[in-house]
Amino acid sequence: MVISQFHPIIGGAEKQAKLLAQALVRRGIKVDVITGWWKFGTPHKETIEGVKIVRNFSCWGMFRIKGIRTIGALIYMFALGFYLFTHRRDYDIIHVHQVLYPAFVSVFVGKQILRKPVLVKTASSGKTSDLKLLGEFPLGGFQSRYLLRKMDYLVAVSKMSGRDFIECGYPESRIVFIPNGVEIASKEASQTNVVADVVTTTRFSKEKGVDILLKACKIILQKEKNIKLTIIGDGPLKSEVRKMAQSLEISESVKFIGLSNNVATYLRHADLFVLPSRTEGMPNALLEAMSYGIASIATKVGGNSELLGGEDKEIRIGEYVIAGNGLLVNPDDAVGLSEGILYLVRHKEEREELGRRGRMFIKENYSIDSIADRYISLYQSILSKRS
Repeated sequence: MVISQFHPIIGGAEKQAKLLAQALVRRGIKVDVITGWWKFGTPHKETIEGVKIVRNFSCWGMFRIKGIRTIGALIYMFALGFYLFTHRRDYDIIHVHQVLYPAFVSVFVGKQILRKPVLVKTASSGKTSDLKLLGEFPLGGFQSRYLLRKMDYLVAVSKMSGRDFIECGYPESRIVFIPNGVEIASKEASQTNVVADVVTTTRFSKEKGVDILLKACKIILQKEKNIKLTIIGDGPLKSEVRKMAQSLEISESVKFIGLSNNVATYLRHADLFVLPSRTEGMPNALLEAMSYGIASIATKVGGNSELLGGEDKEIRIGEYVIAGNGLLVNPDDAVGLSEGILYLVRHKEEREELGRRGRMFIKENYSIDSIADRYISLYQSILSKRS
């Protein structure tokens, strides 16, 4: 597996790579994760739960010297290509997480030079799609055009992420749809008669829409005084988000947790889960919340509507729709989000039913074990074509 960042760095793609690698190891698959060495104090090589991790030197990432980021990226790309070539007898398939510059190196070295099968998995869609992010890297336009021509196997985590590539000219016949997976919670969240705790797990960045959630919270508190919002996460806009909560005069009702290794504790006691993102792939946060049986509200972006249902539903500004497994609202619509939250606050039976349906849907379709089985079938299919 190739991914630019990995444990202990926590993010959606990193978390999915770790979950999948561990599930594959439990099924007898040998998995090595090749990643960047971004932090002092992390070992060059280690094994976690049967997964071997190799961190290649990244220069800029290690020293954080301004002005050499481009050079650092090129050094990392060279180190990755060198590793793939010198360890070519150690693996049968290269599985890349995210269609970014490590994918370019993997396809160029793995496919073009070594004649190894290379499978590349998408991460996000829309405004933060992999191809748009790749375009921000040095020679990103050249790399994306190369990948669109040369990639033989693309795994899309959502219909929308697959559509992004089809619209760029990538053949639909070479796209396989396998969503992200989640470890199914052993216990459901505790149910209460009165909603008090609304939770979100997110990153403080523009695309995650935390500002919209705070504006919605302001509207809600004018009608339901006892609501408390718990925000778990961190990110570059942390100080701006905290200042916004103060300016809206809702600080007493908003609790900022920061990064947490024990998100499950908060989910077990949550009454509602909200994901206000402007763009998404197949969000881990929503998968996890639904696995606990928490009634969830999310914006109609990325894979959210595939999880909650309602892909074919139109939503008016300032309103929401009740989908099969939760509520959907438009992105950038604080009024619609507040109305959706208020509806579930005031309708206990509907809230509990949506939570139960969501949990069952995730158990049947998105458990990490079933997702690992689908990848194994894909690996076997790829290898059988080469024999």
